[in-house]
Amino acid sequence: MASEQLDPTLVFARTAAGEEAMAQRTRVVQRNVRMVLILVDGNATVADLCEKTGNVQLTESALVELEADGFIERRAETRSVWRLTSNAGSRKPPTPPLPRPQSEFSTFGPSGLSTPASPSLSGTQETQIIPFPNVRPGRTMPPTDAPTPSTLTPNPLTAGTLGPGPSTTGAASPSFLPGELAAESEVRTALPGDDRPAFLTRLRTGLTPVRKEAKPESRPVRKSRRRRTLTWPLATLLGLVLLGAGLFLGVLLFPYASYLTEVEAALAQSSGRPARIGAMRVSIHPRPGLLLEQVYLGEDGAASQIRIASLRLRPEVGTLLSPQVVFREAELSGITLSAAAFDGLAQALAASGAGSARARVEQVSLTDASVAFGDFAVADLAGPLQLAADHLLESVSLHSAGKNLQVELKPMTGGGVSVKLEGTAWRPAPKSPYFFDSLELKGRVAGPEFVIDRIEARIFDGVLRGTSVLRIGSQAMVTGDISFERINTAALVAALGFTGRLGGEARGRLSISTRADSLPDSASRLQASGNFIIHRGHLGGLDLAEAVRRFSVVPLTLGGATRFEELSGVVNLTPAALRLSRLSLSAGLMHATGQIEVSGELQLRGRMDVTMTRRRADHTATPVLISGALESPLTQTAR
Repeated sequence: MASEQLDPTLVFARTAAGEEAMAQRTRVVQRNVRMVLILVDGNATVADLCEKTGNVQLTESALVELEADGFIERRAETRSVWRLTSNAGSRKPPTPPLPRPQSEFSTFGPSGLSTPASPSLSGTQETQIIPFPNVRPGRTMPPTDAPTPSTLTPNPLTAGTLGPGPSTTGAASPSFLPGELAAESEVRTALPGDDRPAFLTRLRTGLTPVRKEAKPESRPVRKSRRRRTLTWPLATLLGLVLLGAGLFLGVLLFPYASYLTEVEAALAQSSGRPARIGAMRVSIHPRPGLLLEQVYLGEDGAASQIRIASLRLRPEVGTLLSPQVVFREAELSGITLSAAAFDGLAQALAASGAGSARARVEQVSLTDASVAFGDFAVADLAGPLQLAADHLLESVSLHSAGKNLQVELKPMTGGGVSVKLEGTAWRPAPKSPYFFDSLELKGRVAGPEFVIDRIEARIFDGVLRGTSVLRIGSQAMVTGDISFERINTAALVAALGFTGRLGGEARGRLSISTRADSLPDSASRLQASGNFIIHRGHLGGLDLAEAVRRFSVVPLTLGGATRFEELSGVVNLTPAALRLSRLSLSAGLMHATGQIEVSGELQLRGRMDVTMTRRRADHTATPVLISGALESPLTQTAR
C-alpha cells in the first residue's frame, strides 16, 4: 500500500489503538507521524490533511504507516468542512440592490425602513456545514447553552459595517482542542518543500497536553535520584572550606626555618638571657600555636640554664604586627626545675614584663615537668604559674597525672625556693614497695642545701615525723632526726625483703646521717642510731623457749618463732651491719636479754640469756647462742 496513491477524498478516523497512542507518547515516536495522527479527526479528507501540513508526500506516507500499524481506519467519504469553508469563501458576493430614491425631507431615507443583511451563505447543499459528531473519542461535547463560535467566512457586505453576525444555518459549530488548532495553524505556515514540520509545530505538539482515554499500562515506580544543584549557600560553604584548606596548607608548608634567627633574637631580648632554638614549626594538636623545640635559655653548662623540650606559644593575632608581640599562653613542656633553674625562670619572666621587651607572655603553664634537687627528682608534673600584676613570678603549682601529689614552689627573698609537698595515696615509683597514705613536707632550697623543716608521713600503718637537711656538692650528705610510732614492723621488713622475720607495733626515735657521691647512693651508706620498743610481736625462725628446753651444745635448726609482749633495745645501723643491743624481751613466764647482729651478708651472730620465772629463785639464766643465716637461724645451749 505504500506505493499506491491515496484518494484525496478519503477520510480517516483514529482507532482505539490510535487514541491510546495519543495518550502515550512512547507508542508513536516519530514527530511527523504523530503530528498527522493528531490532525486525523474522522472528518478531514486526505486532501485537507495535506493542505494542513503543506507536505503531500509526508502526509500520505504518515497516513499509510498509521493505517498499517492500526492506529487509523478508513471511513465513508464525505465533504470536508475545510473544503466547504474554502468554497464558501470563494463564492461571489450577491449583487447589491439599487439605491432607493431619497426623501426630499430627509437625506437618510424614510425612517423605520432598513435593508436586511444578506446572509453570508446560501442554503444550498454545497454551503451546508457538516457538523461533527456529538461525541468523539478524545473530545468532550461543548455545553448546549454556550454560544458556539462560527468558523464560516463573514459576508463581505456586512463585515465592515454590521460586523460578524450569528450563523443562520442553525447547525452546531465544530469544537476543536486548543492544542490541535495550534498545531493546525503552524502546519499551514510550513513551507511546501520542507519534508519536516516547522520547529514551532514540533515544539507545541510535544508540549500540548492530551486527554487520556485509556488507562496506561501500569509500570513499576522507579525512584530516580534527585539531581543536586549547587545553591549559593552551598557554594559559599564550599568556598570557605577550600579557603580554609588552602590556609592550612600554607601554614604547614611555610618556611619557618628562615626566621629562626630572628625569633632567637626576640626571645633573648625578652628574657634577658641567651637563647638557642633547635627547630620551629606550627602545631595544630592538641592546641594550635607556634612550637619551638629544644629551647635553651642561659649560658651553656651553667646551673641556671633553663632547658625546655618544647615551647608552645599562642599569640594574640592583633599584636603580630605591633612592636611588642603578646602571647596569650606559653606552654613549657619537658622542663626540669632545680633551684637555680627556678630562679632563672623567675628572672626571665620579670624581663619579659618590661615595656621594652619585644614579646610578652600573659599566662605560663608547665607540662611533663620535673622538680629536682641534685639527683633526686619528682617527675610527670603539670600546672600553671601564678604571675603578679608586674609580671613577677609568685608561685608554681604543680600536680601529678593522678593529682595525688601536689608541689608548690615559691621564690624567696634574697634567692632560694620554698617547697611544699603534699601527697595522698602516693607511691614514689610505680614498683616502689613504699606506699605513703599521706605525706606532707615543708622546706626550702637555698643553693646546694635543701632544708626540710617538717616532714610527716603516714606509712606502714604508722606515723613518721622528723626534720632533715640534704646537701649536694662534691659529695651528697643527709642528716636528720626521725621519730616513729605505731609502725607495722611486719610490713616494714617485708618492704626490705625479709618477710616473716619480725612482727609487732614499733615506736622509737632515730638519728640518721650519710655521706655518698650522690643522693641515690646515700641509702647504701646510711648510718642510724636510736632506740625502739615493739609491742605484741614475734621473732620469726627463732624459738628461745624450745632451745632452752632441748638443751643442746650442738647448733640446731629449730624453726618456729618466739612470741613476746614487748621487745625493746638500741639499734645501730652501719653500712656493714645492723646491731640490736641491750635487748629486753618479755613473754609471759620467760624473760630474755642479750644482743643480735646481722651482717651485710645476712648472717646472724648473737646471744640471748633466757630466764624462766619458776627459776628466778635460783637466779640462773640459760644462755642461747644464735648463728647461721637470717633465713634459717641456728641455736645451741651453753653453760
